[in-house]
Amino acid sequence: MDEKLKKALRDAFEPPAPKQKEAFLKRIPQPGISNLSFVLSQAGYIRKYVWGISAVLFGIAFMGAHMFGKDVMWGISALLPFAAVSVVTEQNRSHIFLMSELEMAARFSLKSVVLARMEILGIVHLLLLLFLIPVCARLHGASVFQTGLYLLVPYLLTADAGLWAARRTKGAESWYACFGIAACVSVLNLIVQKLYPVLFGTRYIPAWTLMLTAVAIYGVKEWKRSMNRLSELLCV
Repeated sequence: MDEKLKKALRDAFEPPAPKQKEAFLKRIPQPGISNLSFVLSQAGYIRKYVWGISAVLFGIAFMGAHMFGKDVMWGISALLPFAAVSVVTEQNRSHIFLMSELEMAARFSLKSVVLARMEILGIVHLLLLLFLIPVCARLHGASVFQTGLYLLVPYLLTADAGLWAARRTKGAESWYACFGIAACVSVLNLIVQKLYPVLFGTRYIPAWTLMLTAVAIYGVKEWKRSMNRLSELLCV
C-alpha cells in the first residue's frame, strides 16, 4: 500500500490523543473498600465444589466416630488430596480457563484477587485440619503429631505436584492434570496403607517428618514460582 494512503488512513481513523485524561478519571467516583471487605467479597466467587469437598471431609470426620471407628483416618487421608488440588485449581483458575487477560482488565488486580482467595481457602483448610487431626488421632489411637504427618504429607504432596503441573499446562488440560494427580496420590495412599501398614508405625516417624519438611519447602518454592508467573503476566 502507498505510504501516502497509509498516512491518510491513519489521520482519518486514528483517535485523537486524550486531553485532561487524569483530571477526568479523578472525577469518576471510586467507592473505597477496606482490605477485609475486599477479601470477604472474594468468598462468593470461589466455586461451590471447593466448599463441597471441605464439607464432605468435615462430615466424614463427624460421622466417622460412629460408623468407621479408627479407619476413618485412612478415608480422610485419601480425600485430602482432592481438597489440596481444589485450592491449586482455584489459584490457577484464570490460567486454566484462559481468562487471565480479561481479568487483568478488572478493577482489582488479578494478583490481589488470587491472594485474597488463597487467604480465605488457607484459613478454611487450616481450621479444617485443626479439626480433623485431633479427631483422627483420638479415633485411631495415634498421637496428634503422628496423625498430622499422615494427613499433611499427601495433602502437601498433591498441592506441590498440582502447582508444578499447572505451570506447565493450560486450559482444560491443566484441570485434568491436577485432578489426575489427586486421584493418583489418593489411590497410592490407600494401596500403601493396605500393603505396607508397617510404614505407618512409630519406627518410621522420622522418615515421615523428613518427607513433610521436604514437601513443605518445595511447596513454598512452587507457590512463589506461580506468583512470579502471575507478576510476569501483569507486566506484559
